[in-house]
Amino acid sequence: YRTTPEEIIKKMLANFDQKLTSDLREEISHQGKSIFEIVTMASLIEKEVRTLKDKKLVSGILWKRLKEDIPLQVDATITYITGKKSIEISIEETKIDSPYNTYKVRGLPLGPISNPGLDSLIAALYPEESDYWYYLSTPEGQTIFSKTYEEHNIAKAKYLQ
Repeated sequence: YRTTPEEIIKKMLANFDQKLTSDLREEISHQGKSIFEIVTMASLIEKEVRTLKDKKLVSGILWKRLKEDIPLQVDATITYITGKKSIEISIEETKIDSPYNTYKVRGLPLGPISNPGLDSLIAALYPEESDYWYYLSTPEGQTIFSKTYEEHNIAKAKYLQ
């Protein structure tokens, strides 16, 4: 028995409908956001960090950047464009013309870059406010948060060299 792409999509959508409860839908509406915006934000968070705690902090940073009209600069959008498996991106790659390039295009990318899990959806909907503006992930998967660009550059030199 072969499963058709349509059957797979129907199953995925049914699962999504089940996970996105009426309470969550109500909260999305209450925040004046769309399901599409929440899923798109959640897809970025899904690809950027691992734990729910880090996801909520990153969500807070990204929503704050959006509100202040600061580019999101999410590395995962670059690897989405290039298809590379490496988390390392080059300066040249950040200049690629694409509606998914969050280094060049302000706001959320054109659409989701991954299929986010429930933790990422929750984080996108319930961001944690902080004084942080920057974050990076170490090769081991630890998230380092910074309040200033100077702190962020110090963290990059320490953890990514």
